[in-house]
Amino acid sequence: MAQPLTESVASLETSSKADEQVALTPSASEGQQSLSLEAEGPAFTVLIKLLASILVGALIYWGVRASRMMDWHAFSLSAGLVWATALAIVLVVYYWILRSRTSIKGGLIEQTWVWKKQVSVAQIRQAKFIYVPALSWLIAPRLIVSAGPVMSVFYTADPSVQRAFAALMLGR
Repeated sequence: MAQPLTESVASLETSSKADEQVALTPSASEGQQSLSLEAEGPAFTVLIKLLASILVGALIYWGVRASRMMDWHAFSLSAGLVWATALAIVLVVYYWILRSRTSIKGGLIEQTWVWKKQVSVAQIRQAKFIYVPALSWLIAPRLIVSAGPVMSVFYTADPSVQRAFAALMLGR
């Protein structure tokens, strides 16, 4: 399984197009040669967004059908609050799946979400880039980083951000 990942990382680095916005510029940092990686793009693929839309649409459709058959007089306030809270969580996550963007700029990795996720590249202690080319339509490529006691996950659907993450993982 390691071989396809290695090949995919290599192909991510070499398949650069002229119009994509990945800037790999050398910069000096404490006597070490490092790179300033810059890229930005959507966090989730179109197919993941489509799948999320279908699932949320089906949930609402079947929820409306089920609500027509319910005995509302036996429905308690606490049950209504649980339903409303669950619906609110689903809709907020769905909105951010559609809107979320990931960027790596100026030594900082960011992803917009319900709250902004942000990690400085200099603070990263461990990192793992998970990318399964054949299943990237279903399993969003992601960078998992550990910066101190906090672990953060940054999803990306954009090839330029994936190349920047791969270059970061290879220390280039």
